[in-house]
Amino acid sequence: MKTSPLLLLLPLISSFNLVAQELPQQKTEATAEVKREKEPSEKQAVSAPTGAASPALLSVAAHNHIAIAKNAFGKEFLISASVIPQIVSPTSTSLAGKIVKFQLFHDGVDLYESTDGLVVTTDLPARRLLTTFPVVSQNEKEVVIDFNAGMRRVFNDIWYASGGASGRRSNVTETRALEIPQARVFEVRPEGDLLIVRQSAQVRDRQMDQNREDRYEIRYFISPYEAGGFQTKEHSQGVSRYVRFFESHAQLESTSGRESRKIALFDISKPIVIHYSANTPADYEEAVRDGILYWNRAFGKEVLVAEKAPEGVTAPDARFSLVQWVPWDSAGFAYADVIVDPRSGASQRGQAYMTSTFAISGRAQARALLRKMRTVAEGSPSAPKFSGDEGTGVLQSDPVEARKSDGMFASARACEVDQFQFASHLAAGLESALADGRFDDASVKRMSQDYVREVVAHEVGHILGLRHNFAGSLSATLSYKELSEWFKSYLADDNAKTPPGQLVASSVMEYNDLQSGVYIGSKIRKTKEVLPYDAVAIQWGYMGSTAVTDKKIMFATDEDMAVYGDAMVFDYGAEPVVSAYADLGEMLKNLPSSFIERFISAKAPRDPRDKVPLEQLNIDLERSLGRIVEDYSKMLSWFKSGRRSLRVEKSFPFVGALNQKEVLKAHWKALNEQIEKIGGIDRAFFSFLPLELKLELKGEPAAANGIEKFDAKKMTDRVAKLLETPTYSNFTGLDDKPASFTKEEKEVILARARAYFTEMERELVKRICQRLEKAPRDLGVLAQQEVAEDDITAKLERRIVDVTREVVTARNEDLRHKGKVDKALVEVVDFKYDLETRLTAARMLSDGNGSFRSWAVEPRNDLAKQLKESVESALNVQNFKEFKEAALSRPLRDWYLNQQSVLGVLTGKMSVFTPPPMPALPVHPPKGETR
Repeated sequence: MKTSPLLLLLPLISSFNLVAQELPQQKTEATAEVKREKEPSEKQAVSAPTGAASPALLSVAAHNHIAIAKNAFGKEFLISASVIPQIVSPTSTSLAGKIVKFQLFHDGVDLYESTDGLVVTTDLPARRLLTTFPVVSQNEKEVVIDFNAGMRRVFNDIWYASGGASGRRSNVTETRALEIPQARVFEVRPEGDLLIVRQSAQVRDRQMDQNREDRYEIRYFISPYEAGGFQTKEHSQGVSRYVRFFESHAQLESTSGRESRKIALFDISKPIVIHYSANTPADYEEAVRDGILYWNRAFGKEVLVAEKAPEGVTAPDARFSLVQWVPWDSAGFAYADVIVDPRSGASQRGQAYMTSTFAISGRAQARALLRKMRTVAEGSPSAPKFSGDEGTGVLQSDPVEARKSDGMFASARACEVDQFQFASHLAAGLESALADGRFDDASVKRMSQDYVREVVAHEVGHILGLRHNFAGSLSATLSYKELSEWFKSYLADDNAKTPPGQLVASSVMEYNDLQSGVYIGSKIRKTKEVLPYDAVAIQWGYMGSTAVTDKKIMFATDEDMAVYGDAMVFDYGAEPVVSAYADLGEMLKNLPSSFIERFISAKAPRDPRDKVPLEQLNIDLERSLGRIVEDYSKMLSWFKSGRRSLRVEKSFPFVGALNQKEVLKAHWKALNEQIEKIGGIDRAFFSFLPLELKLELKGEPAAANGIEKFDAKKMTDRVAKLLETPTYSNFTGLDDKPASFTKEEKEVILARARAYFTEMERELVKRICQRLEKAPRDLGVLAQQEVAEDDITAKLERRIVDVTREVVTARNEDLRHKGKVDKALVEVVDFKYDLETRLTAARMLSDGNGSFRSWAVEPRNDLAKQLKESVESALNVQNFKEFKEAALSRPLRDWYLNQQSVLGVLTGKMSVFTPPPMPALPVHPPKGETR
């Protein structure tokens, strides 16, 4: 599913595995039978599909071997599998299926994949050997094979096919396998027409890390294959722009060789029964049922049935589609996968996993979850990296690379959110809620239950075949401010009404943020409404309706996030610049309460062994600064011509060289409209900076709350005031016990707050300058086909000049350097910002970043002249007939050379001295401390 502030979840997908022993030698037909050994007990059998009178095709033999009836050879079977990691939480990943045939030879039984759909003609013979099983024994009726000995490799094919744009390999042209050095089949049992084989295995990936071995259970499901009468359909070029389902593996059409992929659908001629596991907490059963049954609204009739699974039934199960509750409080995700007939596209069954992260019973547990999510978010292996030009705001990630460490089959799931992204957004949502005094235990549970409704609906949507729609939030009709006001009312009173017909997203298949997810969940609980995309998507897939193309609801799935800057996870609203501005304001507003929550986690953790003395608590700036810079960069990125918006381009039938000018004009128009809604360039990009700038503010933003100027003293004062409010003077700790801060502890918190916010104020200027230094802004020029005198780009660049002047020239009267110039004593006032920040600010005026080449030539020269005169005046250079730096004593010479470095950047005539970096802090704090 997805993830957002409460859990989520969400995006990536599953892979299949079947196993094959490496036996390259050719086989010859058996000419003699081997006498079968006597069995110690009777076999259990999987009946042939033709009726009870037919002989068993597959049955259980002694020692977990498999008996194959002689009349089963040459018949087709469907074999699919799930892999279950044997570490942390043994939740499964469904794997792709293959249609296979067994064939008997004198020295073993071969397993061949059916070539139907994999070759273009039957005129030329083809045999696709998967593995060979040793024969244990045989007689005139059946052959007993050692399944475990044959399954020594796993074919690492994903269970679904995706479009060519995603770059995934084709199952027709390429397959990859993982090795199984050691394995044991520990159970074989029949369930109806299925034979279930459970294998405990070591799995090795020869490609990524030859020395790594992970432990899995591989659970195989084998059944006689019957095509049946149910066939699904394909996506078409036109429809794929508006809706996409998961697809089965490619099948080659005869003669033409065209690859055909069927979408994954259930046969709705009979009810689709979705069970929820018996261990689902009683307080959440209704929410889970509501999430399952939500989709009946999309079908327009009763198609889905929600039932509680029998005790002891867990996913994956051969009999049930199942929503499995997983007791794992710190997991922070949900996901789903499906088993699909590779030939017809018919969905067999699916499962979704819901972790207990979603079950938040009160403020104490919310605080505990906040700490866990913050730990996960801050433990990200790398900070966000931006593509190409820093400051564009385009977050880059390779899903395969990002998940190499998560497990060999991690990319196989239909819905698995990036854990670091999820944790960061969930922590932000919890911080905002915990800062509200109305967020009591009752509202916590209600919020949690409503969010579970939305999450379950998302996961069941995957089971039904739907892919993500990350453009769902682009259909929002509530402004960010209106949604925030509704959420506050909701926390205070369950009777807070959701505005009729107002949307926060067009689909539950979006990764909605916490407030949006709760809004949708409350509508699922209180109304009979269905979100517009969910309805038209289901009706197109299952009922053939054309409404999805007629209404042209915006759609973007996983691979589209690399194309469109407004197809993102956990964002809100139809306007990405406004959304980023609102997120930035919310984060800055909650900084003081977030700061206090760190100390609550240290003083009253869930487990007393995790308690940390408050004076030892180390609070890192990086997380908060990173979030500020990320939102700021998102806004800046829309000045770049290469940034694409799905919302803007939706009105064009195509986008390419033939209509490039019109598309750029539309992007430019949309950017201007969003800047206007925020209140202009000054308010959007500069009003919150802790700098002395003369700004032109047009009033409060229309769609979001305005952001105050960052002030370290005001932030510290807010911490002091919050400590005296009922929310924080007497609070419930993570251990669910009442607690409070002593007078001495409050003094520690305030002292740390002064240091924290003072350093943040200084570092914030540097980080913003680093973004402005590398922020391309060519959209306006290309859209208007000229350099304008007073458009938003020109206004942005004038303010960049002002920021540079302020950062480069501002003085710190409290910091002075004394020394000698020749024999005269001199005292100079140092500059306010460190050399690195000033050099960065000077580079902001380079020719390469602006709207045209010489955009900053005059301001740069003027500033260089001003700085040069200021330096020479401070050192009384005018009194020297011939000034040489050798005349300066060491303290003054160091100061002087620093200024020459800044002048060198401004004039482009001198080499730049770069100060050595600060020593790196330890990744892990000393024992007894915490990050």
